[in-house]
Amino acid sequence: MSLLSSFFSFNFLLFLEATIVLFAILDPIGTVPIFLSITEEFSEERKKIVKQSVILSAIILYVFAYLGWIIFDILGITLNDFRIAGGIVLFTVAYDHLRGHQEGARKQDAGEVAAFPLATPLLAGPGAISTVIIFANPPYGPLVTFLVITINAALTYMVLSESVLVQRVFGPNGTKVLTRITALLIAALAVSFVREGIVNVIMSLK
Repeated sequence: MSLLSSFFSFNFLLFLEATIVLFAILDPIGTVPIFLSITEEFSEERKKIVKQSVILSAIILYVFAYLGWIIFDILGITLNDFRIAGGIVLFTVAYDHLRGHQEGARKQDAGEVAAFPLATPLLAGPGAISTVIIFANPPYGPLVTFLVITINAALTYMVLSESVLVQRVFGPNGTKVLTRITALLIAALAVSFVREGIVNVIMSLK
């Protein structure tokens, strides 16, 4: 398969799966209480903060998805190495979600909130970065990855832009429950990454 045909290859089921998985990892609904907390003093600037943070997090994910292989070449890392490492990182992310622990949940100046902690690590954190790098390779591919990042950026923008409404609809306990459920999905995905990486490494040694 040529590079061009590889880029434009598209499988709807894989696209749907990847979209759901990345949404679960980004967890914008679970981020709502944290977002409202760290922007409590800047309620008038929330729309601007959301826009900046979503754009920045999407750029981070695009860069790592398409340039991650350059880092691999420089460091001599294979995709299977990264699958295993990414799976481990992803599992720690899921574990933090299950414990109800989120990094960076502290108040900062309005100018800093969009970049840290919102854009990273709450949105484009280690788990999301690891996932998009893996998604950019078969069987998902670059086109699916681009669409998945773009759609999730749009969904995240919509959720966080209406954070007050989301908080009112789900309530504090509801968002916590959703976060725990998505954490289980993330943990299962992490295990599959590690399993696939180990199996491929073993097969390559035969």
